[in-house]
Amino acid sequence: MSLKTFSQIAICTFGMLHIWNVPKNLTGFNKEKILMALYGYTIGEDRDQNPNNGKQLDVYRFLIPSAPTTSPITPTLVGTVNIAGTVTNADLEGLATNPATNRVSAVNEARATDLPNDPGPVIVVNNVDQPFAPAQVSPTRTPSNLVRFGFESGAGFSGQQNALYNISGNKTANLGGEQVGSSLYKITTANPGTISLVDAFGAPTTAAQIQGTQPTNPGKFADGLAIDNLNPGNTRAFASDFRTSDGNGNNLYKVDLLTGELSAPIALRNSSGQPLNVNADSDLSFTNSGSQRLIGWLETGAVYEITGYQDELTASGLGLGSATGTNGAGFATATLIGNVTLPNALASQPVQYEGFAIVNE
Repeated sequence: MSLKTFSQIAICTFGMLHIWNVPKNLTGFNKEKILMALYGYTIGEDRDQNPNNGKQLDVYRFLIPSAPTTSPITPTLVGTVNIAGTVTNADLEGLATNPATNRVSAVNEARATDLPNDPGPVIVVNNVDQPFAPAQVSPTRTPSNLVRFGFESGAGFSGQQNALYNISGNKTANLGGEQVGSSLYKITTANPGTISLVDAFGAPTTAAQIQGTQPTNPGKFADGLAIDNLNPGNTRAFASDFRTSDGNGNNLYKVDLLTGELSAPIALRNSSGQPLNVNADSDLSFTNSGSQRLIGWLETGAVYEITGYQDELTASGLGLGSATGTNGAGFATATLIGNVTLPNALASQPVQYEGFAIVNE
């Protein structure tokens, strides 16, 4: 029998892709039908913590649960990103999915050593998802003396702006001589592209903000970023703060992608209605196909589903919804839906997995 008389059916179950050739007269269709699934990606720190042999950052992929589960989520190794051992800020803490290509890009942390030490280069690594084909570029700083603020980073991709955004913050007062706060940066998609500070609100940009010693959003720490590409808009984005060490609990912030301004905090509650009380670096990602979900990620492998954010997201500008909206104005709920068992994530000297992105595959 000719292969032309068969249709392929692909079904994803428990993270495994199964493909069958089925006679068309039994399926009733002539086109390939594929059931898609949501997969998360994350990248660890240098695997052996030894810069003398270079830095090996492992990329892992795992299934995003559709409902809370107590069963451990087992990831698969996708590949390893190799970065020179001399790069002090090699950790790829920000991950983002380009909605046009459905590929994942990673952005490194702003700095890992205290001021006034050299912060290190800006690094973007494209195509860190499957099929794994990492391509590293170093965007041009605009202006040339631009230095990113903070020690923690997150990333999101805006299809509307056709740009990668990097939120970079500091979570602890006087850490490395920096105050608590955050700044937003825009990275163009050209090769190697440019990186610039987004600061079009409030007082004029200062030299200290350009040189990364002061944030544009003082007192508002964030290290995760999610951008809504299903219903794009300048303020349809969230930044995440799952740290208590910054002094204001666990929050989301709306982000204005054109001005770089963060809203007042949106307090996160647990599923019991109490203030969420975790203390870890985080990232954040929207599912940008089908029924939209907002997923939070902790460096330990904990996965949270965030609900009750819609009235905040749809409020005008940086407004926080209404008292009659879901959860009231200025609140959202974070429910633990699973834990990913990543190598050494919970060790006494853990490997941290700070970046997170979702791909519909």
